[in-house]
Amino acid sequence: MAERLTDRGIAAIKPPPAGSVHYFDTEVAGLAVRVYATGRKVLVFDWRERQGGRQRRVTLGRHPVWTIGKAREHAGKLRLRADVGEAVAPRAGLKLADLAEKWRNVVELTRRPLTAKCYLRLLDNVILPRFGKGEAAAISRNALEQWHGEIAQTRPIEANRALAVLSCFLSWLEHDRVIAGNPAKGIRRRPENARHVYLDQAEIVAAHEALGRDHDRAAALALRLALMTGCRIGEALALSKDQVDARRSVWIKPAATTKQKRLHITPLPQAVVAVAGELLRCGPPDYDACQRAWKRARKAIGREDVRIHDLRHSRASALARNGASLLQIGKLLGHTAPATTARYIHLVDRDLVDLVERT
Repeated sequence: MAERLTDRGIAAIKPPPAGSVHYFDTEVAGLAVRVYATGRKVLVFDWRERQGGRQRRVTLGRHPVWTIGKAREHAGKLRLRADVGEAVAPRAGLKLADLAEKWRNVVELTRRPLTAKCYLRLLDNVILPRFGKGEAAAISRNALEQWHGEIAQTRPIEANRALAVLSCFLSWLEHDRVIAGNPAKGIRRRPENARHVYLDQAEIVAAHEALGRDHDRAAALALRLALMTGCRIGEALALSKDQVDARRSVWIKPAATTKQKRLHITPLPQAVVAVAGELLRCGPPDYDACQRAWKRARKAIGREDVRIHDLRHSRASALARNGASLLQIGKLLGHTAPATTARYIHLVDRDLVDLVERT
């Protein structure tokens, strides 16, 4: 079947009772919409190779994510390539999945271990299943907005993180001139509501007790160190003997282990020095072990909504309750801007009442 395809006409096509049916466009030879019995409609491009005469087909994208105008523009370029005998299908090494393998090594070399792990998880579980089989240059802004919107319906924060990772990857390809531009730039992120989850003083004590009973001693010590100092869990896992000066009671965090990429020196009470020393003797655990240990501890104290990073919030709030200023808390947590520190301080009503009474 051949006719001039339009978006309205494609939307009106009824699915066949079984299998699929092709409707070809009269403007660009080889461009067609394939309609499945499920109602799914996909724009495809057919051509015949000049050498050997083999009939080939490439999928452009799903309608209406790919409009007929966008498909006609892209298929026209493919038609010209096919007519002069150039390769039309994604060439070996130019599929997104192939390029991602090269970028994977870059991520592991240039990002911190936990950041790299997060990047690669999103790459493997969210990005490649959708775009991996296609050519990098064929990814459109419309397709990215549709993909981002679908994820954001149930997981808005993960949608934003996945979009950021994909944008970083596409910028890497753009710098190497594999693609002409980054279609992910400028796509609006979904709103993210700030979390106000932390442990109060009684729950902090209960968490220490629960972790003290945990069978994974190294993971429990790393979590206790995070709870007592407000450090990021990655900083606790990267702890080494040369970082802890027991005589001066300070923790010297190298720039390579901090988020700000700056040297950070924080004072340590003797109790924390003892925990850090025991952690060094046990050897650092891995992040997954800490996740499992914290799940056991938070279940024991009845706070299964608290994540590991919320221990940092809890430390900031405890300092604020004891009268510490934003500047002091920021220095202890390693922040460079008071606005960053303000996000971590959650004063409940009773703390405000106590503050008013004291003043």
